[in-house]
Amino acid sequence: MERESYLSVFFSVFLWSEPKGGPMARRQWTVFATLSAAVVCLVAAAAQEQGTTREFKVVGSHNAFQPSTIEVHRNDLVKINFTAEDIAHSFTVDGYRISKRAGIGQSVTFEFRADQSGTFTYYCNLSQDDGCKNMKGQLVVR
Repeated sequence: MERESYLSVFFSVFLWSEPKGGPMARRQWTVFATLSAAVVCLVAAAAQEQGTTREFKVVGSHNAFQPSTIEVHRNDLVKINFTAEDIAHSFTVDGYRISKRAGIGQSVTFEFRADQSGTFTYYCNLSQDDGCKNMKGQLVVR
């Protein structure tokens, strides 16, 4: 739910009903309503910070990655399905401590939280073929 939805539910439930009783009941109701509003706002903020799930298919073939650039937002959950088509390749990102290897024609799926902003190079760290050292791409986390 978006923050506006949480708040509209809060206002409709708590603020439209008046407590019965004297001044003590009113104070308790006010404290309860204030704390409830704070909890609703914190839950909405936490949900917003987690980002969304972003899925990508990355292919390593003929000494290149396709796509060569992956763009996500900070705190997105990034799910990558990496396939090596012609020979064994790896998908390595030092900044996230990721190194996944796929054999010829094989795929490997993995995920990570993009919790660091910046531009990170992904590359093939295998030395099976001289062209592997030229396989590079960019992970951009905004």
